[in-house]
Amino acid sequence: MRKIILAAAALAGIAAFAVPAAASAGTTPGAVFAVTHSPQHNDTTSGGPGAACGSSSNGPTWALDNLEEKFTVVPVSGLADGANYSVTIDVVGSFAGFADPNTCNPLVSSGPVHGTIQYDVSSPVVPDKAGLLPNQAPDTGLGAALQQLMPGSTIVGGGAYNFSYQNGNYVQDTFGITGSIRGH
Repeated sequence: MRKIILAAAALAGIAAFAVPAAASAGTTPGAVFAVTHSPQHNDTTSGGPGAACGSSSNGPTWALDNLEEKFTVVPVSGLADGANYSVTIDVVGSFAGFADPNTCNPLVSSGPVHGTIQYDVSSPVVPDKAGLLPNQAPDTGLGAALQQLMPGSTIVGGGAYNFSYQNGNYVQDTFGITGSIRGH
């Protein structure tokens, strides 16, 4: 009986911490949260001398991603016009590579991908999550999805990002690239 009481007390303690944390995540004044799915998201690279990379409007491509993209849009405080926002996009999913992103030489690879990118955005309209399509067309980039959420918006700063592939074997971030993709 004592073990049951202690277990119940421990669960109550965990619940007490979990509820405020969940509540605080959704209580940022004016924040908008939206989610979309991008099943054929071209993954770009700066490329290399090889010829295996594809091409897109955003540059050379080395993989196709299947991503869930979560947008968190928060008004920037202290500005009277209310048209400035911090937009964080968290992605989680998988990738299927056909080229080495460092060299553009042929390389078949796959695995999980997760990452975050943050933008400072100026917008003539408030974000409307109803405008963000639930499923994106092939080759829709994050900027195009942001335009669905905030039509006419302009990225004016930010851009810090960190993306991890194959559980950290390959990382692209604001400061460069570490590791390498493992082929299969």
